[in-house]
Amino acid sequence: MGRLLKKSLLVLALFAVVWLAVIIWWQESRTLPTGVDIGLYLFALPLALLGVLWVGARVLRAARAPKPQPLASAPATSEAPAALAELRIVAAAARAAAGPDASGIAQALVEQQRPELDPELKTLQGFPVFAARVPQLDDVELYAAARERGAPAEALATAGLRATALLRDIAATLTNDAHRRATELDVPARDEDWPLLRFDIVLPASWPQAARERARAQVLAAAGVWPDTRVSATEHSARDAMAVDMLLRELASASGNANDVPTWRIVLAADGYVDQDLVAQWDADALLLTHANPQGRVPGEAAAGVLLGQAHAMSSTLTASAADATDVHVALSPVTHRQKPADARGAQAEPALADLTRDLMQRAAIAPDSVIHVISDADHRGSRPLEALGVASQLFEHLDAAKDCHAVGVACGHTGVAASLLTLAVASEACMQSESQPAVVTLTLQDPALRCASLVYRPAASTTA
Repeated sequence: MGRLLKKSLLVLALFAVVWLAVIIWWQESRTLPTGVDIGLYLFALPLALLGVLWVGARVLRAARAPKPQPLASAPATSEAPAALAELRIVAAAARAAAGPDASGIAQALVEQQRPELDPELKTLQGFPVFAARVPQLDDVELYAAARERGAPAEALATAGLRATALLRDIAATLTNDAHRRATELDVPARDEDWPLLRFDIVLPASWPQAARERARAQVLAAAGVWPDTRVSATEHSARDAMAVDMLLRELASASGNANDVPTWRIVLAADGYVDQDLVAQWDADALLLTHANPQGRVPGEAAAGVLLGQAHAMSSTLTASAADATDVHVALSPVTHRQKPADARGAQAEPALADLTRDLMQRAAIAPDSVIHVISDADHRGSRPLEALGVASQLFEHLDAAKDCHAVGVACGHTGVAASLLTLAVASEACMQSESQPAVVTLTLQDPALRCASLVYRPAASTTA
């Protein structure tokens, strides 16, 4: 209704300007207009100007729209295709409003839970908003503990304190998993006999540097069961929702490099928006879900992580049969572009994502009927839910859209840079808990234009030994 009113006022303004200019011109030139002059100058001329403006706007939108990424033509030579980007996930952990761990979040997705009205967060008009708040976190306690430990003022924002607390829990959980694996056969006698433990921490670039440094320190503190000299942490500043996906693909491409030192690698991501200041800013910028803005976001918060195992590292710490019993593999697709951004008016599901997923499954030699879930990081906005349903309907006819296709963002709210890793952690947990050898497809849909898919599966024991 508002858009129609705005366009109507624009048309009336154009007619008014043209009429005023023509009448003044007639008066100054002392012209007595005929019926033809009236029809030509007072009606045909403004309609022609409207047509020119409409065509110009269409041309401008077409020029600004992102162009589809051209597919590389097949070379004439007999070169082998690039190796499939793949990682081995030994353990996964996640925490969000929908559940205290990955299995709890998965159950919430099955039960189709939704965020409720938050008792503390309000719009600029004082109305409560929907938010996905982790209930166990106390803002006052987190603030007091951070101040007591000397945290600078730049690191005391509520959203950052809450997300960092979640991040520390995930880091401790995965470190304990790595410690249990590393000491399963025997406890190393010397510090230098321990495998290396490397953290890759993905945090929003919008956080102040002091907040990111504090989060890194909290992760290192959570790894207390590991010798300090064998632990390192790298913090990655995420400027968009694809940061984790790009990092995983970078690690997959480097996983084949020779490395004589046994190494465990933990990838972490955390983000949060359960903060009154952020909610007020979203409301002012028309980004918040309200009755007047049904395409707005729901504030959420989450932390997630995966423990990656490398073959040379695992062979020195546990037997191959023990690894095969619990590990899952994740195959990563290339990144593609939508022809029309998902947030644009009239955006719909496009076939490129289904083609990308089909090609990924063929290269990983996974049959479509072994897929038990399609899990995306989508929320309720725009065409995103339809994209995931479109992939499921085209490739996996045996799946029930209501029971087997899940959108993490619908239950957990907007979790920013943590969304795709949260989705991967939930999918990995679903595969690990299954007694068969299932597969789960994950889709990254938060970015308006960029898309990618992952295939999480339990390979047969003969393929991993």
